[in-house]
Amino acid sequence: MSDKHAIYLTSFPPLRYRRPLLASQALKLLGVKTKIYLGWDLVNKYKTLKAATSLSNLLPPPINWLCKDTVYDAAIYTTLPKNHAALCINMNTIGVLALKALFREKVPLIIDCQDVTIQDDGSIPFYDQRMIELADLVIFASRAIKTLAEKNHPKLLKRATYVPFGIELQQFDKHYMGADPQLFRSLYGLKENRIITYSGAAYLWGRREGQGLELLLDSVQALAKSTSSFKLIIQGAAAPSTPMWKWVEVQVRKRGLENHTILLPPMAPYEPVRMSLFKASNALVLPIGDILGTYYAEQQKLFEYMAAQRPIVMVATPARLNVLDPDSAFIARRRDPEEFALEILRALNEKEDAETKAQRARRIVEQYYDWQKLIPKYAKAVAPLIDQ
Repeated sequence: MSDKHAIYLTSFPPLRYRRPLLASQALKLLGVKTKIYLGWDLVNKYKTLKAATSLSNLLPPPINWLCKDTVYDAAIYTTLPKNHAALCINMNTIGVLALKALFREKVPLIIDCQDVTIQDDGSIPFYDQRMIELADLVIFASRAIKTLAEKNHPKLLKRATYVPFGIELQQFDKHYMGADPQLFRSLYGLKENRIITYSGAAYLWGRREGQGLELLLDSVQALAKSTSSFKLIIQGAAAPSTPMWKWVEVQVRKRGLENHTILLPPMAPYEPVRMSLFKASNALVLPIGDILGTYYAEQQKLFEYMAAQRPIVMVATPARLNVLDPDSAFIARRRDPEEFALEILRALNEKEDAETKAQRARRIVEQYYDWQKLIPKYAKAVAPLIDQ
C-alpha cells in the first residue's frame, strides 16, 4: 500500500449513507487510502459557524440554503489539511467550492452525485451547474439523473459515468440472514398483524415533502377501508422531538391513523431490530413526493429492500424503473393514493406472486448491484485521475 491518500467529503453520516465506504474500497484497489470527513462535524468545531447555521433557519429560502452552504464551505476551507492529496471526492455539490479553493488545480476533483436539485422544468439550477463545471469527473449514483443532465445540459459535463449505490451484500447478509422476524413482532405486540414498512428519512423542501409520506399515509387511509389487520411502520423518517418527527405525527393524526401506525427513529443499518423488521415485513413500500431531485434518484433503501427479499411496492419513477419491473415489484404508475393502496393490498393478499417478485428482486441485486460488482467499476472510473 502506498502513502497516497484521497479526501472524501460528505454532508451525510457515512455509516448510514454508505457511499463513501464504497468509494474507499474502490480506492483501496488502486493503492490509495481514503480519509472520510463529515462536513457538518467540521462546522460544529466552531461555535460561530454552528450559531450561524442555526440562525440561517430563521431566513426564508433560498437565502437560508445559501447561508448554510457558505458556512459549510468556510468550515471545510478552514479545517481540512492543506497537504497534497491524490484526489478529492465530494458527495453532491455542497462543499465543492471550498475544495476547489483549497486545492486549486493541483488535485483532481470528483463529484459523487447521489442527487442534485432539479427544478420543475427539469433543469439544474445555476449554482449547481457552476459546481458541476468545476469537477473533473461526475459519478452519478442514478442513471436517470445522468440521462436528464446530459439531455438538458449537453455541454455541462466534462466527464461522467454511472455507478449505482447498490449494496454490500456480504455485510447485509451477515446480519440479515440470521435475523429473527419474531423479535420485532414480539417487541411491538404484532403477532397477527401484517406489517407494511417504510424505512428511510423524510424531508421538507419549503412546503413540499420529498419522500412521499403524505402519499403513503393517504394510501394507508384508503387501505384501512378494505382491511384493518395491518400496521404501518415508519422507521427512520426523523429523530424523536425534531420538527420533522412532529410533522409526521401531525400527518398521522390528521388521517386518524394513530392505531395503524408506529413511528420508529433512525437506526444503525444492521441493528438487529431493523433487520428483524425487514424480515417480518409483508410489504416494503417506496412512495415518492413531488421533488424532482428525489424523483430521479436511485435511493439506497431500494437496494436494501431488494436484498431483504420481501415484496416491494413502489410508485414508478424513472430511476426505479431502471432497476425493477412488474416481474420484481408491485408498481403504481401514478402518484395516486388509491392506486398505491391497491398495489399494497395486492402484495398483502397475493402471497405466491409476492414471493416470486421478491425472489426476482433479490436475484437482480445479486447480479447487478452487489458491491463486489460495483467496486471495480468505481475504481476504473477514478483511476485515470489518480495517474494524471
